Amino acid sequence: MMRNFICALALLAAAPAGAEDWKLSSSVNYDTGKYGGTTRVDTVYIPVTLKRYFLNTDLSATLPFLRQSSTGQVTRVGGRPERVSAGRASSAGTSEAGLGDMLLRGTYLVKRDGAGSFDLSLGGRIKLPTADEKKGLGTGELDQGAGFEFGKELNPGLKLLADGYYTIIGDPAGTDYNNQLALSLGFYKPLQQGLGLTVLYETSSALADGSTDPRSLSALLEKRAGGGLAYTLGLTLGLSEGSPQYGLSAGLGGKF
Repeated sequence: MMRNFICALALLAAAPAGAEDWKLSSSVNYDTGKYGGTTRVDTVYIPVTLKRYFLNTDLSATLPFLRQSSTGQVTRVGGRPERVSAGRASSAGTSEAGLGDMLLRGTYLVKRDGAGSFDLSLGGRIKLPTADEKKGLGTGELDQGAGFEFGKELNPGLKLLADGYYTIIGDPAGTDYNNQLALSLGFYKPLQQGLGLTVLYETSSALADGSTDPRSLSALLEKRAGGGLAYTLGLTLGLSEGSPQYGLSAGLGGKF
């Protein structure tokens, strides 16, 4: 499956591109929380994403830089810090940095009405184990998932958003992580010319038995500028012990 996905990505990316068929974006993301433990984990996540648009399809590749500081041992699993063992905390703080896991994503538009007020897409995701598992920046295993993305315009000033993904989580030796079901529900609202607000409630199943399901509420402001540029500012608030207490983000992207 992974080989076919990578081959398709390479072949489609080699197709002739038109105006604004590509997008390059990056952001700086900071979050902090205890994730059900007694000590705090601070994370800085800086992804760089290259995205290619086609008529009914888009493909993207993301390579992130990651810095993770904590007291005790944590491993990044399914995009979140996961404590290796609740009983192995240390009084000494540790900080690790390096490349994170590469993410390959693709969506295919299944249906859209003539007015563009309704759309349904199927998506696939593959996480390649490019992060150093010895530093706790990844598991060293492949994750792969599939799901749907849905949008429905309720009126000219409000669009309903929903998506759901099921991901098979790769297990390192001696570990048995649960596969993950992730769901989100929210809306997009244009505020003024070139400025829009996206608000999402997100929840996913816990990766380890006995852990709390992550739940959070996020808001993202996007400002579209000239030349295909867009700026974003985001805020995330955790709603359960399995989520960060809060997160902040700032990003920049451009189409070409």
